Amino acid sequence: MDVPDQHPIIEAHRGASDEGPENTLCAFRRAVAAGAPSIELDVHETRDGELVVMHDETVKRTTGSEGRIAEMTLGELRLLECGGWKDPRFRGEPIPTLEQALALSPAHGVCFNVEVKAFARAENAARLAGLLRGALPGNGRSHVVSSFHLEALLQVQRADDGIPLALLGKFPAILATALEHGFPWIHGQFEGATPEVVAEAHRAGLRVMIWTLNDPGLFDAYAGMGVDKICTDRPGTMLEARSSWLRRAGAQAAGMAGRHPDTGGA
Repeated sequence: MDVPDQHPIIEAHRGASDEGPENTLCAFRRAVAAGAPSIELDVHETRDGELVVMHDETVKRTTGSEGRIAEMTLGELRLLECGGWKDPRFRGEPIPTLEQALALSPAHGVCFNVEVKAFARAENAARLAGLLRGALPGNGRSHVVSSFHLEALLQVQRADDGIPLALLGKFPAILATALEHGFPWIHGQFEGATPEVVAEAHRAGLRVMIWTLNDPGLFDAYAGMGVDKICTDRPGTMLEARSSWLRRAGAQAAGMAGRHPDTGGA
């Protein structure tokens, strides 16, 4: 086994959503505190064109209130809280805007994987690109925009072709579409990832993210497969699993080197 570098990247799915309420600043800060280098979040447009962070199209599941985000204004959403459903101690946690979430990036060097649904306003693709460019994590790294919706990714690509894009879907079907449109990433469920899919993607110059892997007992199999990023609800736990894997890989490589000394002469 080759000794890997810092791959696979551990990405916090909707923040550290095992500990805090998903898609909140609280969960994002917990992910940062755990050491996650990347955070996945979901974005929707409000009726007045703001970009807010929430997974569902409606506010029901995480706020207990009624309404579709697309039919509500930012002001209306700010009257709601989205933490109490997780635990009473999180009650009062507000629905964040994308801009508020991205402010964590330059401050802490964390990357974001921004999953978009579809843009009701074409200009919001350009606005998203501007927000991402204005809050870079540093060290030459960049955020990623992902989507199940091809047209949403193409809107972002037309607005700024320098932002890395990721097509979400099923392995291996998404590979051909990503190649056709020049997307550098494919994101799929971990159950569909195989060594053959990962190898084919890498030969084509694509990087592979799997979601949502929460069992540390499966880490070695997927890391050994060569996946580039693992999205998880349990970033702290999976970072520990990666550290253990790296130690074992390093020890194995050192052992092999000891058994095969250089016998060349002259």
